[in-house]
Amino acid sequence: MNSSILIEIFPSVLGNQDECCDMDAEMEPGSSCCEDSENFYEESLELKERLKEHFDKTVNVHLYNYDISMDRVMAKKKLSELMRKRGFKHVSEDDILKYATPAVVVNGSLISFATKPQMETVVKEIS
Repeated sequence: MNSSILIEIFPSVLGNQDECCDMDAEMEPGSSCCEDSENFYEESLELKERLKEHFDKTVNVHLYNYDISMDRVMAKKKLSELMRKRGFKHVSEDDILKYATPAVVVNGSLISFATKPQMETVVKEIS
């Protein structure tokens, strides 16, 4: 297995996550509408670990964390470019995370988007 393989995982975000998270401060504890976003990240983290284990840590797996502003900017740029290549030119860079995630990219090729990524699909693409 070649270690130059890069797998990028873009966890899903809620369609109105920014507004939702702003409202969280006003909501009662335990009723956060951003909890789903955390669950998506947890599932993506699990996928990352399973992929590293499957390939015996011989691949590089990057999981974008949208809480880190640089990750969020890079995710928007990368997904926008890949979606334009697929013919989705009408989706703005600001909305791309809302419409295209969850997504998986292997060595610059968009493997899946807007659907929950499956381990088998990623493994098949690399093999």
